[in-house]
Amino acid sequence: MVKIIRHFLLLFATLFVFQCNFEKQIDIKLPDYANTPYVECYLEPGKPFRLLAYYSLDYFGPLVPTPIRDAEVTITHRGVSILLPYDTIPRISDIRFYNYRSKDTSLVPAHYNEVFDLSIKINGVTYTSTTTILPAVAIDSLYSSCNDKQRCDLGIRFKDQVNTRDYYRYITFSDSLGGDVKQDYVISDALFDSEDAQVIGGHSFNEGQSVVVYLYHLTKEHYDFLSSVKDAQEANGNPFAQPSSIKSNIPGILGIFTGLTSDNKTVANIE
Repeated sequence: MVKIIRHFLLLFATLFVFQCNFEKQIDIKLPDYANTPYVECYLEPGKPFRLLAYYSLDYFGPLVPTPIRDAEVTITHRGVSILLPYDTIPRISDIRFYNYRSKDTSLVPAHYNEVFDLSIKINGVTYTSTTTILPAVAIDSLYSSCNDKQRCDLGIRFKDQVNTRDYYRYITFSDSLGGDVKQDYVISDALFDSEDAQVIGGHSFNEGQSVVVYLYHLTKEHYDFLSSVKDAQEANGNPFAQPSSIKSNIPGILGIFTGLTSDNKTVANIE
């Protein structure tokens, strides 16, 4: 009888606990967010000087980007300054969107390893940065393999300079440059034991699919920027991840100013 009473009391206590409401609403006053200028500028030989300038967004605010319309942008090289006026007219050749652009007669020269200076004045404050354009690294060959589920991976081989520290970005697209991004890696050549470098991804493609491969040669600042963006994306929403900040090479604001060169190859039917 005593055992039955104990079981009853235990059941009653358990039901009482589950009926209690442990939820409590807590209001946290967040500090006001100051929108920071965000800039991306890529110098691609043979193309106009182009730059994107927006204000960063509040994490909890509406996803409505605000362009910076009245910045004063110049890029200087070999003592010649190129003005980039505000221009939002899309160009067919532009893979990315830009809102500042030089005249079509002012093209980025293929002057590798030389200094380019950026000056951008926003709300009376001038921000500056410098960069260089690295020569493209050629893709020597492609190789692939498919498993029994008709899923294929794709790799590349290229020559890496063993006497310098180099950085790369390896991107694969399905079907065309505007297709889905299947693989996207930023790589330091510290991973390679010799000049015969190779990169391969997972089984991301269907057998017979067409693939476009790009290999970008990155500056150290561009590598750090892309790596920090990836870290921030992975930390977003993960309560166990360490907060990550964007590594900008434009002091005082967020963004990147860098040269951009690449080599690419297309596989019509991967097998």
